[in-house]
Amino acid sequence: MLRRFAVLCLAALAAGCTRVAGPAPASGRHAGTVPHVLRIADISDPDHLNPYLSTMDLVYDLSSLTYSYLVVADGSGRLIGDLASEVPSLRNGGISRDGRTYTYHLRRGVLWHDGYPFGARDVLASWHAVLDPRNDTLHREGYDVVSSIQTPDDATVVVHLRKRYPPFVTQFFAPLQEGGKPILPAHVLVRQSDFNTGSLNAHPVGTGPFKFVRWDRGSGIVLARFDRYFKGRPKLDRVELRIVPDDNTILNEVRLHRIDLVVSPPGSLYRQYQNLEGISVELHPWNAQEVLILNSSRPGLHDVAVRRALALAIDTDGLIEKISRGVGTPAYNSLPPTAVGYSALAPHPYDPAAADRLLDDAGWRRGADGVRSKAGTTLTFTIAVVAGSANLRALALQLQSYFQAVGIELLIKPYSYNQIFSYDGPIYGGTYDIAAYSTTLNWDPDVSTYLGCDRWYPKGENTYRFCDPQLDRDEARGLLSEDPAQRAVAYRAASRVIWSEIPYLPLYELRRQTVRSVDLKHFSVNPGATPWYNAWQWDI
Repeated sequence: MLRRFAVLCLAALAAGCTRVAGPAPASGRHAGTVPHVLRIADISDPDHLNPYLSTMDLVYDLSSLTYSYLVVADGSGRLIGDLASEVPSLRNGGISRDGRTYTYHLRRGVLWHDGYPFGARDVLASWHAVLDPRNDTLHREGYDVVSSIQTPDDATVVVHLRKRYPPFVTQFFAPLQEGGKPILPAHVLVRQSDFNTGSLNAHPVGTGPFKFVRWDRGSGIVLARFDRYFKGRPKLDRVELRIVPDDNTILNEVRLHRIDLVVSPPGSLYRQYQNLEGISVELHPWNAQEVLILNSSRPGLHDVAVRRALALAIDTDGLIEKISRGVGTPAYNSLPPTAVGYSALAPHPYDPAAADRLLDDAGWRRGADGVRSKAGTTLTFTIAVVAGSANLRALALQLQSYFQAVGIELLIKPYSYNQIFSYDGPIYGGTYDIAAYSTTLNWDPDVSTYLGCDRWYPKGENTYRFCDPQLDRDEARGLLSEDPAQRAVAYRAASRVIWSEIPYLPLYELRRQTVRSVDLKHFSVNPGATPWYNAWQWDI
């Protein structure tokens, strides 16, 4: 959650639409461009180069250059094989009829960067690394439903589940949502006495299109083309990450064509980037939303009438214009468009008068100060935001105004970045009323770990303290089959419950912002959490 907040709140600052400022010169490249050398920039050094141990988006991005996964998504959001030759399904026999056996057929002839052959043992060793309680790996959901893994030969992995779990393909060594994990080399893992401090933290050995050369701490990272990459020889000779701890300096380096791709461009400089000659500024589909989360166990918020009134009081179109400055788009569901069962629902209308009537009918009366109360409970809530985020403070101030108009008082409480999502912080600790942040959505529609009645943290990720038996039944139905058509029926029903009962409120959809030189060709991103899926095809 730390990682997704940090990255998405930057994207929420962005504005405008796709624009390319100025054509490339007649020579085909700008003077500052280095042929076949991609220079990327970020403001911070990675904490690890082992993505199992990091919450940084930069680390995930770099891992997609050096490592590989079983399955990935292409630029249109279609699941495709990576190290697996195809995506397991009922149709191709990769998923058993009882939904408890998944068979992955691996590509043959794949090599690790150090020359060792890749095989099924690497998948098995990586699974053990995820579940080893001594390892500080994050997000074990999906991996923890595996009862055993068989490797009948080097190119076959047969995974047996303890129970049917249809989201499995989108979570098991797939970089589609939080905690995407690549396959690690078994021959390196066996030599490490401590996973948390082992050599992979500073010297990755992968099967990806680029191999690690060096890490100059605080300065940059160099990757070189891996000529024997299994999808084909990459077109770039090198990728150079440059650590430039100032956004304005990165802007100037891009202007001079000494930086070709910005890892996480800040929205505060969006207009300046748009005005640079030879720079493409684009917005791409992204499974992410700006959300208002509500603690349903708190006095007042346990009343669904209050939660519905909050939704009616918010002008989401106004937020898209004033806060996201146009990068956001209306949210029509709590699910991402890539999810099975997604359908566009009627947006919550902006209707303060209807919110007033709803609260009146539910017995919430305005006091002399204009704030509503009932039976000793006053509708005064505190919204938790990250200190120092001008975007989130502006959002909170706007919500404060909207809620005041219907008799609800909203106080703003900033928390440090590290504190707000810590396990003893307000959200996981359950002491918050309302919070605002951006979130990456599950690729699969199953949200039972986030909203199940039996999944209140720490038993799950239900930090909303929400419980609805009908939603639990719908979510359970969605896990009874791997057939997308059958699952879609259940999740359409589940999403309608979420939309009506409002455990949290999607304010708007986000789009991913990219800033790159027009000299960079064949660049594409997917809508998942780790977007760089085709780096072997990039060239400059």
